[in-house]
Amino acid sequence: MKERDIRILLVDDHDLVLQGMKRIIEHSLPEIKSISTSATGKEALALASSQRFTLYLLDMELPDMSGFELIDELRKQDPQARIIVNTMHEEIWFIKHLLKSDVTGILFKSINSGEMAKAIRQVLNGGSYYCPYAEHVRSLMRRSDNGQREGLTERELDVLKCISEGKNTQEIANELCVSANTVDTHRRHLMEKLGARNAADLIMTAISQGIIPIRKY
Repeated sequence: MKERDIRILLVDDHDLVLQGMKRIIEHSLPEIKSISTSATGKEALALASSQRFTLYLLDMELPDMSGFELIDELRKQDPQARIIVNTMHEEIWFIKHLLKSDVTGILFKSINSGEMAKAIRQVLNGGSYYCPYAEHVRSLMRRSDNGQREGLTERELDVLKCISEGKNTQEIANELCVSANTVDTHRRHLMEKLGARNAADLIMTAISQGIIPIRKY
């Protein structure tokens, strides 16, 4: 691809983040001459309708629409769009949703600048790039598609997420709009499936198996 043909659109509602990413790209990938920025989904779609971008680098939390909505709209305009998501969300259910959206790359905001440049270069060269944890989730999904059950249902994953956040049974019931008895049933199934003895053991086992990421404080 010729240098003059490479156009990148950065989408994030924080100007400091936008300018930081732009400088990283300018410094690490000087061959990229056209870098546009947008702080909202609507602005990004307007730019995408006026010109074709080689690559989109998106945040998932925007003031006017969700990142998933933006991905869907960009796909309608350009089914072959190459999209890298740069997100702070590391939950397994969130990563699964991204992978099902067929994004070309997944990065976490905790990465260093070198990894971002590597991801952009790899995607521009026709490949894909998923950070190690996203790649692990992708591997789990492949095994599941091949008939190897992951064991936990989506609702059990929801309950596990709440437990990992320190919520009690009633708080989980309120958040998921189910009864406390239902939460206790899911908790018991989680304990059985993961061979855990208590909540702390449950969380450590889930982390060790890559079901949930290590929480950062």
